[in-house]
Amino acid sequence: MSRSQKIVKNLVVFLGLCFLFITQTALYLTPLSAHEHSERSLHYGPSEVVHVEDFDGGKYILANYDKWYSCNSVERTLGFFWRTGGGSIGTENDKTKAVAFSWSASYEHFVAYGIINNARVKRIELTLSNGQVLTQTKFYDNMFLIPWTDNTDNNYFGKLKGYDASNKVIFESELP
Repeated sequence: MSRSQKIVKNLVVFLGLCFLFITQTALYLTPLSAHEHSERSLHYGPSEVVHVEDFDGGKYILANYDKWYSCNSVERTLGFFWRTGGGSIGTENDKTKAVAFSWSASYEHFVAYGIINNARVKRIELTLSNGQVLTQTKFYDNMFLIPWTDNTDNNYFGKLKGYDASNKVIFESELP
């Protein structure tokens, strides 16, 4: 066997082993492929990605599927690979409420997300358990995403309010 044939053979074996490593360890080359795999493994979706937002070490993927909404996280690992993080198989949209929402936490990363069912809602306000207030007025196809980071273990979700254009409370809810 010539030297060039040995190089080609070794390269093919190396690429094959790399492929097996990536597929068997649930590592993906893009954040969206990790998200899609997460949905498939949970027999959910495929959802329509509405918004992607970066956080330290990963991305939140806000999505909508049929009558459900979800926020999946994917995390960067081994430099340039992606894997699924904390995820949601979806929360059913309760259209009787002006705002349907949920929240999740992974280590020091927290996120509140949901869908706005009442077109009069122009601002979402999240009050954390320590009294800090986070506000969002920019929505993504009537969906919202409010991330925050806390490493003190005492700054959790408190209350969510939805306001109209004249600052009148349309929706208010404690922890779901």
